[in-house]
Amino acid sequence: MGWNIVIADDEEPAREELIYLLESHVEVDKVTAAAGGMDAIKKVKELSPDVLFLDMDMPDLNGLQVAEIVGEINPQVKIVFSTAYEQYAVHAFKLRAFHYMLKPYDEEDIAIVFRELRKTQLQNGAATASGSHLPSVKTSVKLALELDEGIIYVSPKDIMYISKEIKHVQVHLYDKAYIVSYTLSELEQKLEPYGFFRCHKSYLVNLASISEMKAWVNGAYNLLMEDAGRSTIPVSRNYVKMLRLKLEI
Repeated sequence: MGWNIVIADDEEPAREELIYLLESHVEVDKVTAAAGGMDAIKKVKELSPDVLFLDMDMPDLNGLQVAEIVGEINPQVKIVFSTAYEQYAVHAFKLRAFHYMLKPYDEEDIAIVFRELRKTQLQNGAATASGSHLPSVKTSVKLALELDEGIIYVSPKDIMYISKEIKHVQVHLYDKAYIVSYTLSELEQKLEPYGFFRCHKSYLVNLASISEMKAWVNGAYNLLMEDAGRSTIPVSRNYVKMLRLKLEI
């Protein structure tokens, strides 16, 4: 079974664009459109969707109001805000938003959402099967890096960031880097329990190794890392609010 999705947006062109992007994914089973906040609440009651894509600015109820009501009706629904407004992100995550997607969105933005959905689904399945939580950062588990000269074992805390450089994925330590056979998605799944965050389609960063975040252009930021070269890592604008929530007390 694929994802059952409801989208709520009072602007028809925006609804149609989002429907098109969502229906292009094989994981999607059904997409139902709602023309406003009240209509979204009605459809959540009727359909019990897995995911609700929710616009912030609607004439009857705004997105935050809808999210609060939906949270009471069906707390299992994952809410993805799809809006042109950055300033509501903190309030959105306080209302257990699953993701915050800024307009105009594209295929990459939708792919990010589905990647997060798959990750959550896998983690929930693993926790159910084992009856325990995912490994904590305190475990002695290490990442195996297969190199031409053999296998080296690296503690997650010693990894500063991971990058995808054209055809190769590189694991960056404090003063050296290793080309590995893993994909970036595989490493994201392995390292997420140890405080790593996908901040860009080509970068995975260790949250503990970030020293500074600097504003760049068009709502994007750059991260300054604590490795020997003080590397600069880009942050896509759709990740900025979630990254701040994970970094800050």
